[in-house]
Amino acid sequence: MKRFLKTHLKRFVPSGVRNSVKQRMAAKFVAPVASQINIEHVPGALRCAINSDISFLAPSDCAHELNYFAETAEGRSEFDGIARASQSGGVLFDIGAHSGLVSALFCAANPKNKVVSFEPSPLSCRRLIAIRDLNQFGDRMRIDQSGIGEKSAVVKMEFDPVGGYVQTQRFDHSMWAAPEPIDIKIESIPDAANRLNVVPEFLKIDIEGYEFEAIKGSLEFIARLKPVIFLEVHLNYLEARQLSAKTLIKMLVDAGYEFHASSGAKLRPPDVYDSPLPIVRIIAR
Repeated sequence: MKRFLKTHLKRFVPSGVRNSVKQRMAAKFVAPVASQINIEHVPGALRCAINSDISFLAPSDCAHELNYFAETAEGRSEFDGIARASQSGGVLFDIGAHSGLVSALFCAANPKNKVVSFEPSPLSCRRLIAIRDLNQFGDRMRIDQSGIGEKSAVVKMEFDPVGGYVQTQRFDHSMWAAPEPIDIKIESIPDAANRLNVVPEFLKIDIEGYEFEAIKGSLEFIARLKPVIFLEVHLNYLEARQLSAKTLIKMLVDAGYEFHASSGAKLRPPDVYDSPLPIVRIIAR
């Protein structure tokens, strides 16, 4: 059934049935996680440990984000998948790094790993600096206060001064405070790779519906080099921007990608773009 029908017919379906269907759909994207993800308070910080293999420190104000990764099925599955992939080593472009938890996880998983944390929010960049310095990652975690999109430009966006989020527009229930206009420097993934003289083996893309532009601007690059992509597809935000999730997924298919849940189970393209969920998290390889 098309996403339009799934989302618009739900008003006629009892809430219990809707919740049951939503849980089944969400389970398709979430793997059972055997790893133990624990958070403990230490002097002046929080320590996140994944089994006995990986641990890193985070500022105390990251408690909300850390609890998402430690306590929710979606967060645990996402963190576990990235942790397993990052142990093989390489370079990650953390696009939409926010407070830096994925960047820190990637650096902690392998002492040879390097990350470029792309984050246009001035508030989030301060958090990134704090988590980098707490863990003494030094130049293994480079912080780049810019955004990723289709091509080099300066784009006016909306900035949440409390939560730190930067979005193309204010979406429903997405900001903690009235947004402020902000000019964001944007470049494409291949332009960033060329500027930094580095080729990423991994991309993590979580940019509030701007993933359409990020993928569109990097098609030749990703088709040629095939980095593993941890992608959040914000179906609700794409719809609000009148952009097609089906077109986004087709671009990746044409670049030679297949899609997997964090469990490793293969997903068909319609499983992604026709999902009634607001966000789906996939691994493209």
